[in-house]
Amino acid sequence: MNRKAKWVLGMAALAALLSADTLITRRIVLQKVNRAASAPVYSRIQTDPMAAFRLEREQLRSRQEAQLNDIIHGTDGDGEIVALARKQLLDMLEHARQESTLEGILQSRGFEDVLVSVSGAGANVMLRGGEVTAAQSAVILDLVMRETGLTGGNVKIIPVK
Repeated sequence: MNRKAKWVLGMAALAALLSADTLITRRIVLQKVNRAASAPVYSRIQTDPMAAFRLEREQLRSRQEAQLNDIIHGTDGDGEIVALARKQLLDMLEHARQESTLEGILQSRGFEDVLVSVSGAGANVMLRGGEVTAAQSAVILDLVMRETGLTGGNVKIIPVK
């Protein structure tokens, strides 16, 4: 098998792992939430979409990080596939850093419960509370654009009750 064919097969395997992982993680989260409905932490997760999203995001990230590390540290990995896995791992870690930074800044600006999700394509900012004013939206948009380098059209501000 030539190098290009190996690369294509490796890319397909990596994509399949990452997409299958999302479905598996969601199923695991739902099973844990349903099994532990009587526990205080999980009962809050059942009724709070932001808490459920946080938990799911962290579990998904942990599984993706483990899979990428397996590819990176595997003994028979193709150089290009390993390089791609390293890049994806670094991107994932950078997005996590951006999310944490933005959540901290927004909380220091008076937004009590904030959840930020950053990907290469865009960012979502979920805010607990009522309506978001135009002035608040401008501040949020400016912060997200400066931190991530995204354009305004790729940032969504989502109020959550």
